Amino acid sequence: MNAAVASALRARLARLWQASPFWRRRFEQAGFASAPEGIDRLPPLSAAELARDEAEHGPAGSWRDGAEFVRAGVAVREQPLDTLLFTAADLRREAAAGARALRACGLEPGRRATNTLPGAIYTPGSLLVGDAVEATGCLDMPVGPIADAGPRATAWEFWGRVAPDFAIVDVAGARDFAALLAQKDTTAAALGLGGMAIVTDLRDRAEAPTPGFDVPVTCIAGLAECFGMMAARSPDGNHAPPPDEIVVEVLDGELLLTTLGHSAALIRYAPGVRARLSADGFEVA
Repeated sequence: MNAAVASALRARLARLWQASPFWRRRFEQAGFASAPEGIDRLPPLSAAELARDEAEHGPAGSWRDGAEFVRAGVAVREQPLDTLLFTAADLRREAAAGARALRACGLEPGRRATNTLPGAIYTPGSLLVGDAVEATGCLDMPVGPIADAGPRATAWEFWGRVAPDFAIVDVAGARDFAALLAQKDTTAAALGLGGMAIVTDLRDRAEAPTPGFDVPVTCIAGLAECFGMMAARSPDGNHAPPPDEIVVEVLDGELLLTTLGHSAALIRYAPGVRARLSADGFEVA
């Protein structure tokens, strides 16, 4: 951990000690009489603990570090936490982290990126994808899910007119897009795409399929509780999250994440992912 990250971590712990009854209680239970200087003596945190806090201190819970929420949504995957809340600062952080991941996938400024994600906020959610795409200096062109015949036809007509350079899909969208290309007897490259990103949640055990795509495809992992588009996955399996936003640990083979500024205040949070550390991030085991 470099000096800048260590300083940001100390500042976050001091803020939570002063402002959050939830975190102060956890720090005291770990034996601290003042704000911790580091996280190594703090016990891992589970989603179930956050959910209980939300039930007792609804709707936002006392574990979050912020009250000026400007965007809310519902998590559509199965997990204890149902409500996702973002401050304006969170959205800037999401856009920066997402842009970093998309650039790692090959999205270059000036491109036209289309996405087939649902319009609601969820990991990574098309609205957050749009923020990230725009932060790369690209044009966001959402079409929404293409599972049904009507939306597929609309998307196909739209793509024929605007010729997108890049596509962002989730696992279901990847399957639907591959089926549409097969139905049209064409390929992603022939459509004009130069690359694709398939976004998943860190807890999705199966890697996203790449059926029939003839362009470079990169996976991006997100975490609904904080960053929607967090880390691009390289061909060798490495995830590289933003080091100025998230501290990554692996304890007894379990991934632990600590946020440095997001209103989703997570200290040694265990999302339920087996992992191992790598040179600049982690690999899911």
